[in-house]
Amino acid sequence: MSTRSKRSRTFFVVVGVLVGLLSLLIVLPFLSWILIAVILAYVLRPIDQRLSRRLGSSLSAVLSILVGLAFVVFPIVLILAVAANQASQLFAQFDPQDISQIDDVVAERFGVQVDTAALHDAFTGAVKTGARGLAGNLFSIIGGLPELFIGFTVLFFVLFYLLKDGDSAVEWFRTVVPLEPDVREELFEETGLLLHNSLVGTAAVAATQAVLIGTAFLVLGFSNIVFWVVTTFVAAMIPLVGATIVWIPASGYLLLTGDLVPAIALFAFGAVVISSVDNILRPLVMRRGAELSPALTIVGIFGGIALFRFIGLFVGPIVLGMMELIIDIWVREYSESAPT
Repeated sequence: MSTRSKRSRTFFVVVGVLVGLLSLLIVLPFLSWILIAVILAYVLRPIDQRLSRRLGSSLSAVLSILVGLAFVVFPIVLILAVAANQASQLFAQFDPQDISQIDDVVAERFGVQVDTAALHDAFTGAVKTGARGLAGNLFSIIGGLPELFIGFTVLFFVLFYLLKDGDSAVEWFRTVVPLEPDVREELFEETGLLLHNSLVGTAAVAATQAVLIGTAFLVLGFSNIVFWVVTTFVAAMIPLVGATIVWIPASGYLLLTGDLVPAIALFAFGAVVISSVDNILRPLVMRRGAELSPALTIVGIFGGIALFRFIGLFVGPIVLGMMELIIDIWVREYSESAPT
């Protein structure tokens, strides 16, 4: 390579890095909206593919977006808004005497004295924090309507072009990725499996368990059902813990308040029906490959929520799963110990 070519290459790299950094700064304020568009494009892709055969790519993309808004985005926003309102009501209606009554029941039945003050402080602190956190997204949206309009505009256009030209973009990306064909195809295939398992498989299992618990709570006369459904959905995404973190304490609460039959019924329903959803539904909706360890899943969920709020519930595990996949491929194919 000549000196002139080296200078040209160095200049090109410097300009590319500067433009890349500026592009990152431009994209960062709307990163959450772009990620939502990517997730919606993946979910709506099967509908768009069917419509595009009859209507063309542009019209099918518009209709798919309308379907997504009507049956995905608006229902989720409405559910979160109701859950946030119910969380606030739950905290406002909380009566410290409820803790004292439970203290009396435990002392009478089991001869154990509970530190009511400490339990009250812990419970009210948890409820208050949860209510504020759940309502945070809604209040920030109401307080920032111009940003909401800009965000939805970015979301709409990114989603439209992902649906309209998604296949072309994927094929272009395949041609520019500097990897061997077998490594490239493995990366694309495993990433697709990871997206399916995170966005379809895990979400379907969590949603089913949340609906079952919501139905059981409704039958048993619990209030603020939507709040508990959303709480169960988030909890069900967490490995090992899952929905048990909701229905076991609820069963214990019913038992301590003297509702023996409802407590036993809820515990049996949770142990037999809700817990079996994992064993029955998960194998049906999950695909083999790209299995993420429970530790990385938990870190991805909470780290994603901290960074991207509700959408981070899905984005966090996907990002860490892709990082694990890239590291595995690197160690196997490109490290010094890899076979040549």
